[in-house]
Formats: sequence, C-alpha cells, structure tokens
Amino acid sequence: MRMKKNAVKNFHKLLFLYFILWILLFEFILPVNNILPKPSVVLLSFSALWNDYKLPLNFISTVFAIYFSMALAYFTVWLLRVYLIKSNHVISDFIFSLHWFGEFVPWIIIGIFLIYWLPSSEYVKYIFIFSTSFFSIITHLKKEMKNIKNEYIDSAVSLGANEKNIAKKIIWKGSQPKIFDHLRILNFQLWSLIIVFEYISNRNGLGIIYKHALEYKDLSALFTLLIITGISVYIGSKLILYLKNKFYHWSFV
Repeated sequence: MRMKKNAVKNFHKLLFLYFILWILLFEFILPVNNILPKPSVVLLSFSALWNDYKLPLNFISTVFAIYFSMALAYFTVWLLRVYLIKSNHVISDFIFSLHWFGEFVPWIIIGIFLIYWLPSSEYVKYIFIFSTSFFSIITHLKKEMKNIKNEYIDSAVSLGANEKNIAKKIIWKGSQPKIFDHLRILNFQLWSLIIVFEYISNRNGLGIIYKHALEYKDLSALFTLLIITGISVYIGSKLILYLKNKFYHWSFV
C-alpha cells in the first residue's frame, strides 16, 4: 500500500514537472512551433471549442455512450451470470463461442462493419460500445472463474448449496473484484475505440472534433482535446476504482 502511494505521488510530481517544462519551453523559449501550442493559446482555445466545435454536446455524447453502454453491459452479464458460469449450458456455450472475436479480430474493424450495416442509425455507437464491453467482460469472467479456490466451492457443496447458488454466491462474487479491475483497463480501451469510431463514422462526439481540428490544422484545439480526454479517462478510472473499493473489496482467490 505504501509503495502504491509513493508511486502515485511520484506520478503527480512528474506530471507537475512536465507542466512546468511545457510552460517554460513553449510559452517563452519556443513560442512559435508545430509541436505543442503555447499555454496561453490553449486557454483561449477553450472558447473556440465551446462555441465553434460544440464541445458540450459532443463531450456529453461520447461520455454517455461509454459509461451507459459499459454499465448496461455489466448489468447484462450480471443478469446472465448463472447461465454464463454453468458448464455445458446452451447460453454460455453460444456466448463463449463468440468471444474469440475480441481475441483475434480488432474491435474497431467490427465497428466499421456496424457503420456499413447501420449507416443512418443513431444507436450504432451504443451498439458498438455495448458489444465491445459485453464480450470483454465475459471473456475476463471466463478467465477469473478458473482462479476461484476449490475449497470455497467444496465448502459450499458440503453445506448443501446447489449449482445455481454456487454460481451466484461463490464464483460470481469471487470474480467481481477482478472484473472491476478489468473495467479500468476497458475504460481506457473504450475511450480509444469510440474516438476512432466517431472519427470514421462522422458522428457526434469528441471524435468528430478531432477530425475537424485536423482538417483545420488547429493545433491548439487538438492539444486541448488531448487534455480533456486524458482528464476524462483519469476520472472514469478513479470512479471505477472507488466503486470497487466501496463495494467489491474482497478476494476469493
């Protein structure tokens, strides 16, 4: 725990150092360049992003698509948890037979097919993020199921628990903390995927702002978007970690 706190403290120190270097180098020493914009210009670009690029609408569109779809995917896995955990069940066999898509086919390629199949659908972005989240979670669940210690299952059996109760109370409960650890990784992956998806599909979201900023060669807008995206990913990760520590802090492995 102490080492973890020290690592976080060192990270914050490095981040502050980079911030100071950015101000010194690009505000005073290299004020005109094509690498990074001046800090003063970045501050001014917020106004342009807000008005010209419609930042509030596009930001909400991206954030809602990510976290609504991720939460819905987790809830769907929760609803199906007994069937997913049971061995030789038609539902689990069918779903797990499809999970190889996420292992061998890049999800953005599947997203491109969704754009082709549903070119005018307003919900294609949600379908894409939900599908990515759902199969990513069940793939991780399948992995974590194997790590549950047999003594917990044997103890439950000796107390008369049936397969359904073992699936709910032992295997699923034991997998939840690790699934939430995985959600923090998934959080970063979804942000990357949705920005590329919005960029390609030309739909509302931060991806379309990145696209327009590149078209207009607006370096300050690109850098400001980088900051906004990084802060958003960080907040999302911290929120998932908070939920894990608050509600799923045990270990069955």
